[in-house]
Amino acid sequence: MASSQVVKVLIVDDDNITRRIYRTMLFRFCFEITEVEDGNNAIQQFLDGNEYDLVLMDKHMPNMDGVEATRTLRGMGIPVKIVAITDDANSKDTFLGAGADKFLLKPLTFPMLTDILKSFNFLN
Repeated sequence: MASSQVVKVLIVDDDNITRRIYRTMLFRFCFEITEVEDGNNAIQQFLDGNEYDLVLMDKHMPNMDGVEATRTLRGMGIPVKIVAITDDANSKDTFLGAGADKFLLKPLTFPMLTDILKSFNFLN
């Protein structure tokens, strides 16, 4: 990724407080941030022509959970980096099998986020 490009992040979580925490952490990096409450809305973002570099995906959400949303995005051929972030340790294989690039257990900490961003070359 060119250093002059703004990294676009989609936060997908039904919990407003969790979204606010992620947004606050990402704000430090001057990323462009969009938030949605469930997998259906995440899919709609891409169907509407929006492009993202990174998706932070929760598992347990109404309407469409994170695993199904991840599977759907991959089925659409969307090459976005998807990080599954959940409190369900037993869903790691399911999430990775659906196409997630990384799997993290909540709570997401700033050092964890920084490591992920560096692993995808979103930070220098």
